[in-house]
Amino acid sequence: GHDSDVTALVISSDGRWVATASKDFTIILWDARDACILQEWFARSGEVRDLAFSPDGQRLASTGEDGMVAFWDISRSPHQVATLQGHPTPLKGCAWSSDGAYIASQEDDRTMRLWDGRTYQPLPHGFPTTARFSPQSTHVAASYTSGTVRVWDVATRAAPLLLRGHEDWVRDVVFSPDGRLLLLASVDRTMTIWNTHTGAMVRSLKGHTGAVFTACFSPCGKYIASASEDKTVRLWETGTGSCMKKLFDHGSWVQHAAFTPDGTMLWSAAYNGTVLGRRLQDIVPDEFES
Repeated sequence: GHDSDVTALVISSDGRWVATASKDFTIILWDARDACILQEWFARSGEVRDLAFSPDGQRLASTGEDGMVAFWDISRSPHQVATLQGHPTPLKGCAWSSDGAYIASQEDDRTMRLWDGRTYQPLPHGFPTTARFSPQSTHVAASYTSGTVRVWDVATRAAPLLLRGHEDWVRDVVFSPDGRLLLLASVDRTMTIWNTHTGAMVRSLKGHTGAVFTACFSPCGKYIASASEDKTVRLWETGTGSCMKKLFDHGSWVQHAAFTPDGTMLWSAAYNGTVLGRRLQDIVPDEFES
């Protein structure tokens, strides 16, 4: 679908849409079931770095080289409805909290800012580096190039849990659907799972031969998908940490992976511009036998 590196892949909470962004300056809105393009538009004058759907699936946030977060109404023909300004440097990422109350935006220098998700006004306290909200929007986890991760209670702002388990930059952090586990994906080729209440490591997932760029839990929490520099998407069993399947069909660095909200499909996107949607039943058919 894209003419260059796919920089972001996200799925709406209702499973209706998949959105991808690229260094070719475009955003594509896909039909999640039929895997066909619904809309394609030039998002800005520079590279689009990240995307995030609003919880209701009616808006799409995009960040990029111009240092702004743009919001697009996608309920009809996509059009820009608001922008967040105030970052002095290009933006790398953005994220909504599940209740829509907060938006996090991340600069290239690893500075994180928090905004009011309804008024688009900046909040007085921000968080450094990559951040992800828990499904209940009660906690936020931030990762660092040093390999550490901190987990804050958003309401109390008490001293955060400090997680140390990686030798290099943690590229992605994601909460399990019930908020009890935190999954970390690192440049050191490993992933780890942590208890978000105690800060204890539950298990380590090893097998990738290149940096792990992104990882995610399935909606049921039973599976984990990871995307790596080793050109594979891997499916893991959360309970045991065992690798169930290796997928090599991109033929390039795989940078993004995401499950549809109903857990029936796994989407991924790669450095060479390819975007793939697969039925989970086709990947691990034995798991779906009656």
